Amino acid sequence: MGKSLEEQIHDLKDKLARAAHERDEYRKLYELASIELERLRRHIFGQKAEHVDPGQMQLAFDAIVQMLTGAGAPTDAAAPADADAPSSPEGGGAAPADAPGGGGKGRRTTPHGRQKLPEHLPVERIELLPPEVRDERATDMVRIGEEVSETLEWRPASFVRLQIVRPKFAKQGEPEAGVVIADVADSPVPRSLAGPGLLAHVLVSKYGDHLPLHRQEKIYERQGVHLARSTLCGWVSSCAEVLGHLVGAMAKDALSAHCIAIDATGVLVQAKDKCRRGHFWVLVADRDHVLFRFTPRHNQDGPKEFLRGYKGYVQADASSVYEELYRTEQVTEVGCWAHCRRRFFEAMSSDRERAMTALGFIHQLFAIDKATKDLAPSRRTEQRRSSTQPVLDAFRAWLDKEELLVLPRSPIAGAIGYARNQWTALTRFLEDGRLRLDNNRSELELRREALGRKNWIFVGSDDGAEWNATIVSLIASCALHQLDPWAYLRDVLILLPGWPRDRVLELAPKYWKQTLENTDARQRLAASPWTWAPATLAA
Repeated sequence: MGKSLEEQIHDLKDKLARAAHERDEYRKLYELASIELERLRRHIFGQKAEHVDPGQMQLAFDAIVQMLTGAGAPTDAAAPADADAPSSPEGGGAAPADAPGGGGKGRRTTPHGRQKLPEHLPVERIELLPPEVRDERATDMVRIGEEVSETLEWRPASFVRLQIVRPKFAKQGEPEAGVVIADVADSPVPRSLAGPGLLAHVLVSKYGDHLPLHRQEKIYERQGVHLARSTLCGWVSSCAEVLGHLVGAMAKDALSAHCIAIDATGVLVQAKDKCRRGHFWVLVADRDHVLFRFTPRHNQDGPKEFLRGYKGYVQADASSVYEELYRTEQVTEVGCWAHCRRRFFEAMSSDRERAMTALGFIHQLFAIDKATKDLAPSRRTEQRRSSTQPVLDAFRAWLDKEELLVLPRSPIAGAIGYARNQWTALTRFLEDGRLRLDNNRSELELRREALGRKNWIFVGSDDGAEWNATIVSLIASCALHQLDPWAYLRDVLILLPGWPRDRVLELAPKYWKQTLENTDARQRLAASPWTWAPATLAA
């Protein structure tokens, strides 16, 4: 007996539901494959920065705002549409219209002509005389002027044998009075052939210029000096041990910061069978310190240990490794709009219209932030809040509406879900004008390790990773305070052996310029024979 009409209709509905479900699943797979393909294409052929045409983004944004509010843009305080949002290491802002490739009519042009050479460089004058003034005809020639052209030339650095001579003296006729001799100069690495200048050069070359020790060994060999890699490694180890006390003091001082930005990146650690994975963390404490840390695992223990006892704002991505920190420590989470923006940018390949609309909202936030950046903190807090609140309200209404319409677990759904779930942290910047919209500063600092990783591939051990974190903390902090890392490390290595431990924080890059104005520091440096060498003084 055949099925009834109702049963046939029920079966057809089941088949239709299964077909719709399969269609949605295949659509999700297609969107995910499109995103991965686009990432691969950008990695191989294109720029990694998340550039979006500001004109198209503004059109999509204005259309949605008119639908939501029946008016134009939600705020008149926003900066012009071609204002650029800050970019993260993987991209965080749209290219302005007048930037190269931005498509604007007011494109900036590269100035023509030769670059002027820096005035501080030493000048050596070479006169080229014509043949007519080199022989007997010179008496008939009168000098009426000259033409001068300048060339930038290079002279290779060189090693110096620095002999520190300590003459011995005794009083005439009084041998029982004993022999008088100057004290031995303190060395950062006892019983070492290396002076502070060479030690600083090795450290900056390895951790600032990313030259592994085996490359430095070959460079020095070409200059006629054999320094075994094991010797260089011993110097690095000893310097890291001495400088570790200073970095420890900087870490304690960082706990008084108003806001600390934190992020992490992976690194390979050499092991017997195969390399294992470790992680470098970076903490940027206001405009005071940049601190790097190493942990064998990427879990919640690292951030809890680094920030134990800290009370203030912590800006990070939405990683689960920070959840325990927010629960157990007295810190306030600050979200990152660059990470939020990246999710919508990645969803453009599968849902361009919705992604462009979201990017338009976020672009408005960055434009307002840029327009108010020069205001005093209290004034900026008020102005930025009044200007961004309408944008945030409209954006949240759009997110709530679209969350019901998008395909679950699709890329655009993931981006919308991220923004809605992180909304409290993302809007934390409204509380204080000193808070940033993005965590790009910590991502930019992590580039030091990412670039180094391409050169040295892996760290030799956990100890080697700790040395790395110590030295890079000082080099990065020097860049933060516009200090020459070589000159700074040389002087710090001279001062540290005899410097009072209870005043070690005075040697941090944050306080270095102030410390050099101190009579005590100047006298200690002037009394050190390491600063008397002509090559050192010339540098």
